[in-house]
Amino acid sequence: MTTVEPTRSSVTGGALADAAAEVASALRDPAVVMDPATVGAARPFRHSFSRSLIRRAASAEWRLVDRHVALDDEGQGEVRYVIEAEGHTLSFVGFTIVTEEGGHTDRVIGTDWEITAALVDGPLDDELLATLRSEVPKQERGRLDPRVLTLTRGNRSVRFFDAVADRLAAGRQPDPELVADTRYLMRSTAFYGNGKYGMRSFDGLDAEHPVGAPYRAQMLCGWCYRELSFDVVEHVARVRGGDAAARLDDGWDRFFGLGNATGMGLVPFAFKHPAIVDAWASVREVGLARVRARRPDPDEVAVVRAWLLRACEHFATGTDRDCAPFHSPAQLVGITDTLLRFVDDEFADGITDGCWDRLLAMADSIDVEMRELLVAALGEIDRTTDAEVDEWLRVDESSVATPETVAELRARIAERFGWLDGVALDDTYWWLLTDNNEEPRRAPHDRLDADNRELVIDVALRVRRLRDTLESWDAAAAVAEVLVAHPEHRLAVDRLAGPAHRYGEPRDNACSADYLPLQLQRFQLAMYGMDDYRPKSTDWLRVALFQGAPRLADLGTPDRLTDDWMLPARPGTGPTEGNPL
Repeated sequence: MTTVEPTRSSVTGGALADAAAEVASALRDPAVVMDPATVGAARPFRHSFSRSLIRRAASAEWRLVDRHVALDDEGQGEVRYVIEAEGHTLSFVGFTIVTEEGGHTDRVIGTDWEITAALVDGPLDDELLATLRSEVPKQERGRLDPRVLTLTRGNRSVRFFDAVADRLAAGRQPDPELVADTRYLMRSTAFYGNGKYGMRSFDGLDAEHPVGAPYRAQMLCGWCYRELSFDVVEHVARVRGGDAAARLDDGWDRFFGLGNATGMGLVPFAFKHPAIVDAWASVREVGLARVRARRPDPDEVAVVRAWLLRACEHFATGTDRDCAPFHSPAQLVGITDTLLRFVDDEFADGITDGCWDRLLAMADSIDVEMRELLVAALGEIDRTTDAEVDEWLRVDESSVATPETVAELRARIAERFGWLDGVALDDTYWWLLTDNNEEPRRAPHDRLDADNRELVIDVALRVRRLRDTLESWDAAAAVAEVLVAHPEHRLAVDRLAGPAHRYGEPRDNACSADYLPLQLQRFQLAMYGMDDYRPKSTDWLRVALFQGAPRLADLGTPDRLTDDWMLPARPGTGPTEGNPL
């Protein structure tokens, strides 16, 4: 998923640092949080970007004011949604075609997409629509203007779109067994923003704008894209089945999410932006620390238990296919059930101090995935506000304070990279951009010369080499002298400049033979709100976004636009009739 651009260097404050300081004694150690196993067990939680978007839409009373669906018999054409949000008009425009099955690809270099779409800040006049119709289907080859916030594209699911359309055409709901292992009708492959191709940059959005928080525009675009998938499949069903066709009923009309395929592009972003990684991890960890620092009331215990029950039901209707190195849903059923028993045992005699700490330690002694499931569940009783989190996520990456002496530099290495000796520090792989598509890839040193195409993310190796060099230098020597003698250490010194970030460094070596990109990818995808992790290799996986989420029609309907939508159980076990179109 190419959703890695938004930063805002001009807005900050010490709000996140202050919040962390208030609960410092309850914060988890970076050695735990940034360990590859923990990073690779991350789960969506209350402040994941998809959840916070829908809460903002609910609390600020956004409204869907126009829905325009103009499609031919095959579902080709144009779909538009217009949302009124806090005095702003936000418009989504999607263009749909049908391609041959062999033309589908999840790769960024694809040129034929069945769905292309854009999110616009403002109303859609005829001139703008004409431009969008011309340029949006071109994707990277197109040129847009600053009214456009986000650009996306993707394809129908080859396996599931037509199968669901045919079932609806026959007046029946989807076959639950067929859709058990992949829970979407369409897939996306990228959400571009932040000034690409002439669009509005993130810094061009005021912090008070409805989508002024990092990734909110991309999330809204994704939510609308998912809505498009429902509108198109029901339109195709109506064409195929006529009066006999059915709509997706109240169980199914929220179940399907938006699929996504994510590859190597996320990894360089995480290694290059320690302040952002720290903020993302800190949002979860400060919330967890706040929960651990107080005794829960019975209602909060009930919320955690209900979340775990919901998770167990969700996993029980998932796949038993191998999802290694992650647990499959079938495996997670047993893990979640065991965790529920731990919770029941802990509170059998009432609530006592340290209850969550005991449960976290018990889960940790069995399985890291069990522990992180509990962390996600505890996030449901975190009282951190969305306004706080929005402020924490506006990260300042501009602060620089280079150490002046070797002694100061050694101290920073010891403080921030004391973990180096605990990881494999072999230099097996290059990370580079390929010639034909500029996608990140890794290749063994002995098989390919990087030749000015290297992506410099070998942080652990560079800091280790700097540390080794400093062993022969006097502690009082100036860092400038070291760099004159060893200019190859410039990037390592730059990494050590500026403030320390508690959770800013993934504790791994991306160039090691044993490095597993999937783990860091999962950490980022969980922050987006993506789940249902399906690795397709060591380097890329498929996921689902907004599965179970409200629909755009729920805007303005408080009893339907609720925050309890994640982890839906698969509806029904057989054909059902009714719910006519």
